[in-house]
Amino acid sequence: MKIRSMFRNFSSLVALALALATGASIGFAQTADSEQISNLLKEAKSHAALAEDDAASLESYTRSKVSWQLHSAQLQRIREHVNKLGQLNKQLSDSRAEGSPWQQKAVDQVDLRLREMADLLTVTINHLNDNPSQVRMQGYQGYVKANCELTSRIAKMIDNFVDYDEAKSKAASLEQKLELNVVASSL
Repeated sequence: MKIRSMFRNFSSLVALALALATGASIGFAQTADSEQISNLLKEAKSHAALAEDDAASLESYTRSKVSWQLHSAQLQRIREHVNKLGQLNKQLSDSRAEGSPWQQKAVDQVDLRLREMADLLTVTINHLNDNPSQVRMQGYQGYVKANCELTSRIAKMIDNFVDYDEAKSKAASLEQKLELNVVASSL
């Protein structure tokens, strides 16, 4: 009796191992990564990097004696990148349902952070417009520093999503090659 039970358990484990080895799905299907979302994330990466560079330049202005007009021009450059990111964010949101689970989470996180970025940038621009002579004051400088830090975090987050996507694609490609080699070597 005990031997039969052990044999049944062993048979179940063998069947499970065979199912995993042959790639049979167990319980749920994984949605494939969306190429469109991958491409949109890559495009967002470049605009986020440009926004990050412009925000760092603006932050450096707070340590110099440049005019408020130069601050304003730099804020407008950041705004252009944030607006482009907003357009990409809309496309990402529209494509969200087609993405794999990790891509859907990425779209949600990007959306949340880009909204924060846009809100903070708007507050900073409004503060400068209302107080152009106070670019050396702590209030404005605090906004600029917060923009710089947030923009940097968002650029890194998007960069990490793109890196993950590329690594995942490469791993899948290698896995496919290895499975082909296993099949070819068994013939």
